[in-house]
Amino acid sequence: MPVRSMTGFGIAEARTPSGQYRVEIRAVNNRFLDIQIRQPKAMYGLEQKIKEQINDTISRGSVSVFISCDKENEEGRLSWDKTAVKNYIDIFGQIQKQFKLTGGTTLSDLLHFSDFIKSESTQCDEKTLWKHFKPVLVNAVKNFQESREAEADHIIKDLKKTLDTVSRLLSDVEERAPQRIQEYMTTLHERVEKLLKNPPDETRLAMEIAIMADKMDISEEITRLRAHIAAFVKDFDKGEPVGKRMNFLLQEMNREANTIGSKANDTIISHLSITLKENVEKIREQIQNIE
Repeated sequence: MPVRSMTGFGIAEARTPSGQYRVEIRAVNNRFLDIQIRQPKAMYGLEQKIKEQINDTISRGSVSVFISCDKENEEGRLSWDKTAVKNYIDIFGQIQKQFKLTGGTTLSDLLHFSDFIKSESTQCDEKTLWKHFKPVLVNAVKNFQESREAEADHIIKDLKKTLDTVSRLLSDVEERAPQRIQEYMTTLHERVEKLLKNPPDETRLAMEIAIMADKMDISEEITRLRAHIAAFVKDFDKGEPVGKRMNFLLQEMNREANTIGSKANDTIISHLSITLKENVEKIREQIQNIE
């Protein structure tokens, strides 16, 4: 199953023995699954079945389902009782014979006894309605899913571009990191010389630089951030809803980006960190619509 957006639209329409059905499905993003259905009164009993059908294919999103049904004769159709008409004609014949009446039985005569004309309801039971309606719903859901997959394709393309940008920024940070330690060492050496007006104790100075370098070390943060990027890319092909997992990964990415910025102690890396966090925020906006 490909990655899907929570935004989508699907429609299907078909004529069936119980009427002309039309189904529209629309959805926007939501943390949970919320299904709202508007359907004719005659279909109220099918609401649970409709929700179950949608629930089988959708895990998150605010879903609106609009159902309409046009029937050719809502009131019912007329029919006539052949047995009753035959009985009437037989009785009329017997009366004519017994009382020696002239003339035959006409339709006008029969219409005085209209009980043989009946109105038959065209309403179907729920089982029959579901049999007729389900294929229309299935097609609407299918179109809806295709719409969500197409939307997700665009989101993933943008996500991959942003993740590539994050990777390039990390490479820039990695390249800059050793330089700032060297610059810090030179600056510290010059300050100590000015304060003491004598060459500093190289051993003590080396120890201070080592302690500061450890505090400024961001290699672990960079490694973890690269691992999160790899996990993101892997999720694109998982074949299951990954939106929530991506949100958790994003929280970790944001934490690492913040730590890099706080440990920077360097103007260039600070600026790179800001751009890094901007792109992480962009990813957060992009994945809000992933199921």
